Amino acid sequence: MDWTEPARVVMSHGTAAVLRVLAGADGPFSIRELAGLANVSPTRARQAVDRLADHGLIHVDQRVGSRHVRLNHEHLAAEPAIALATLRSTLLDRLRRETAGWPLTALHVSVFGSAARGDGGTASDLDILVVQPPFPTPDHRERWDDQLAGSGSAIHRWTGNWVSWFELDEGDLHRMTSTDEPIVEEWRRDGITLFGPSVHSLLRGRRDSA
Repeated sequence: MDWTEPARVVMSHGTAAVLRVLAGADGPFSIRELAGLANVSPTRARQAVDRLADHGLIHVDQRVGSRHVRLNHEHLAAEPAIALATLRSTLLDRLRRETAGWPLTALHVSVFGSAARGDGGTASDLDILVVQPPFPTPDHRERWDDQLAGSGSAIHRWTGNWVSWFELDEGDLHRMTSTDEPIVEEWRRDGITLFGPSVHSLLRGRRDSA
């Protein structure tokens, strides 16, 4: 998966950005309004609209001096197109369900790095921070490792990207936060919480107790 634009596997970034805006809107937009909301140039927005309108996926209302567009939700391609354009949020939801369903519950799980920032490519690992629970026996440790391996394999099948687990316990987190290690700021700045307390509250709590 291309983290800069997951939908690029089948459509351009401009098309996906336009579809994301139109999918969540009730009313029509002018091309300029659409470009601003999609964070693409008016030229790119116009090209995407023209292509989608040719296939009937977008309704175009030709007004004097401008065009107003809206998504045709009745089109057979509307639902799959929206699903492709919103792959990033779909993946995050699936990761939340996956980590919430672990038999051995983590204290915290979050995505960080290029996937969280949205600037990684198809060869980028999916960096996931995991704060481990205590392991009372070696068997618990073994089951934990099997759990991560199983989830890592599943995530690779979903995305084509390998997972890079960053595992630590509460003591490690406390030490790294108190010494202001650079990666802690990355977690604070880019982290997207999947399970447990938010990464911000987790790190703030560690800093307050230091």
